[in-house]
Amino acid sequence: MRVNILRAATLLCGAALLGILGGCARKPAMGIFVDPAFGPLIAPDTKLLAGVRLDKVRETPVYKKLDKQFDLDRRLDLFSRRTGLDPRKDLWQVLVASNGENFLVMARGKFTTGEMEPQLGALGRERTSYKDYTLIGNPQTSVVFINAGVAVAGTQEDLKYLIDHRAEYKNVPPALSAKLATLPHDDQMWLVDDGALAGWRTARPDTTGMRSLLSNLVGSIRTTTVGVHLDEGAQMKAAVDCVSDQGARRVHDALKGGIGLARLNTREDQMQMLKLYDAIHVDQSGSHVAISAEVPPDLVEPLLKMLPDLKNKSEVSL
Repeated sequence: MRVNILRAATLLCGAALLGILGGCARKPAMGIFVDPAFGPLIAPDTKLLAGVRLDKVRETPVYKKLDKQFDLDRRLDLFSRRTGLDPRKDLWQVLVASNGENFLVMARGKFTTGEMEPQLGALGRERTSYKDYTLIGNPQTSVVFINAGVAVAGTQEDLKYLIDHRAEYKNVPPALSAKLATLPHDDQMWLVDDGALAGWRTARPDTTGMRSLLSNLVGSIRTTTVGVHLDEGAQMKAAVDCVSDQGARRVHDALKGGIGLARLNTREDQMQMLKLYDAIHVDQSGSHVAISAEVPPDLVEPLLKMLPDLKNKSEVSL
């Protein structure tokens, strides 16, 4: 650092992020960065945006631990050979946009149409010409390169609609832009929702009753904002605005009940998870629910080792 006092301040804030110093809170600059290249691709009726700053995630100690646990380098080498795209250096940011019914996945990075189209042909040889663009893939899942460094994936119907109307798009809708302004600038992963989640439903059979419960809960939610910051550990903060005080109470009680149930079902060989459950805080104020959680550095590797088992449990429940 340039001066000692700045170095000291940085260390103190870093300690707060890791949950080492409970009395020092991170005070970063506010406002999430959305790559300007995405602006003209975001429809005015967009109700949900979710993003990952891959370039920033790759710089974190957590990513290095993830690489070690899941052998990411080997997997990404295979992906790179098949597509000609190396996510470790060629992808900067991924953005998901939805109006509550349809989804588009956008990628920003170091690639060009000429480089990528021949490589993607090996993954899906179907090509559909539409106006000045080439849609690569089948009707359910295709990719189109809008310009150098920007690719969009979705159904062919949704991609054609984007191509037809993109001249009408300008930037992030005001309601979502206001929510992005409330999140720390250095959060690498985030989600802002202005009613899309409230319309979430599932068509799969509800064998456990969990899907029905979740549908009822999301029906109580008006808007949601989530930010995740990774470093040596991880920090998450979420704000949920509900349709009423009663709805907020349902969401609050369901989250607290879920945490309590998880604690009761913790196996003896997974006792580290109790530290994670203790670090999750859920508070209600009127129609607002605030959720925060911190994963301390010493819990990252044990949690990563448990992820496959936790994933299997969630799939059974849902």
